[in-house]
Amino acid sequence: MSFSYDAKFEVAESEIPQNKCCCIAELAGLLRTCAQIEFQEIYKIEFITELKNLPKRISFLLKNLYQKEILLDVSEEEKPNHTIKYHILVPTDITEQLLTDTYMLRQNYSGQKEIYFGVTRHLIEQDCCQREFIKGVFMGCASANIVIKDINDLKKHTGGYHLEFVFSNHSLAGDFSHILSQYEIYSKSMQRKKFSVIYIKEAEIVSDTLALVGANNAVLTLQNEFAVREVRNKLNRQLNCMNSNMGKMVEASLKQIDAIEYISQNLGLENLPDNLYELCMLRLANPEETLDNLAKLMNPPLTKSGVNHRLRKIVKIAEELKLKNEQDNQEINQE
Repeated sequence: MSFSYDAKFEVAESEIPQNKCCCIAELAGLLRTCAQIEFQEIYKIEFITELKNLPKRISFLLKNLYQKEILLDVSEEEKPNHTIKYHILVPTDITEQLLTDTYMLRQNYSGQKEIYFGVTRHLIEQDCCQREFIKGVFMGCASANIVIKDINDLKKHTGGYHLEFVFSNHSLAGDFSHILSQYEIYSKSMQRKKFSVIYIKEAEIVSDTLALVGANNAVLTLQNEFAVREVRNKLNRQLNCMNSNMGKMVEASLKQIDAIEYISQNLGLENLPDNLYELCMLRLANPEETLDNLAKLMNPPLTKSGVNHRLRKIVKIAEELKLKNEQDNQEINQE
């Protein structure tokens, strides 16, 4: 399963609130985000979710609210991508009462009843109710593109930490963003076709949001992913640095060997000073050795900077020889 599914499943498994006000708040969040509400002489409410354990939770919430067993009609629908959607039909004898209790059914100015998706002050008067409302919204419409990779996978993962809530009602999206801000969870918004999207991209704020809704295992998983990604990216940076340095070392070694061979062909290595002659022979015999190792092979041993200085002299001698030979060839051609 995906990270977001596991997080929502965990929230749906959390303790059921006992206070009626909290049950109302959580049901209100679910009704506004994952329920279809129709009116044909009577109100029809159908929750639609991918969470296998949500029907049971809704049943307990309704039982605590109305102090009686509520028999829900639950059916399954398999989608073309093989995911299962659960359709939860609420008995019609409580639908109007439920909509009224969750502040979704109200009278307009002309005295007619209408469905209201916004959040009223009475719904979230207390902090506990506000948290339960957020929890209901989270289970109803949250999604995340966070990918938890295998710890042994050393490849750099470029995916971000994106958590979003998708609303079909613009007013509700604005209200929800304001509620999140009460907990210093600051979100951004955008329009995606006919939907309003509230999203969070900062990793720590995503973690705070998960903690707020009680997805503690998801928080631990995410914190572990933070650490793994940091170590993985550090290793990648070190490997890239090592590869870069290795490439520079090989390039320098090839340049030195080319210079030594040019001197050998055009001047003769035996005509070099003894200290440079010895280093030329060592480099030809050890083309892949580092400067540190070449320094240790010298007799007497040198420092790395000492070997580097002598190799620069050798390259310079080869360059001067090339320039002199080019000039001599030009003079011959002119004659």
